[in-house]
Amino acid sequence: MDVDEFMAFYETRSDGEHWELIEGAAVLMTPASLAQRRIAHNLCDHLHSTFTARRLDLFAYINVCVRSPGVRNFQPQPDVVVIPGIVGYDLYSERFQLIAEIFSPANTRKEIDLKLRRYREAPDNLYAVVIEPREFLVEIYARSRNWQLMALTIADDSIDMPEFGLRCRVADLYWGTPLNPGRGRFV
Repeated sequence: MDVDEFMAFYETRSDGEHWELIEGAAVLMTPASLAQRRIAHNLCDHLHSTFTARRLDLFAYINVCVRSPGVRNFQPQPDVVVIPGIVGYDLYSERFQLIAEIFSPANTRKEIDLKLRRYREAPDNLYAVVIEPREFLVEIYARSRNWQLMALTIADDSIDMPEFGLRCRVADLYWGTPLNPGRGRFV
């Protein structure tokens, strides 16, 4: 299936269904848990604060479809996507600088690895991030490090993304979840 066939298929589906096109196959995704959604919002909050402070023309979106130029069999909907500049009325973006996927019980490692390969191939992308919501585990793949994995597993490990000016702790992404219930914001 290519992206045009996928979009025609998608229009026939029920509202509320979350479908992705991965290597030519339409894949029904399970709904995100509240913890997954909280982690996505926490990441977006940190990114937006950084973008505002540095006056960067970037915005972090939740659940926006992406495509890679020239790739016709891939249209996922990552949990967080950073898109530069003014956006139009499209349902997807081919320009993105960060992708974050938050594991769900339905995700397989093979599926995530397929997505990571495509995200690394995208010409404007700087980061691919994979987050495990049930334990402190943040995988960061950065173009500046030749896409080598950096796995952060300790609450106080630092997440550094110098291209954006982002610096926070792993625990900050988990604020408001069972792993970091906290008493105040960004404990």
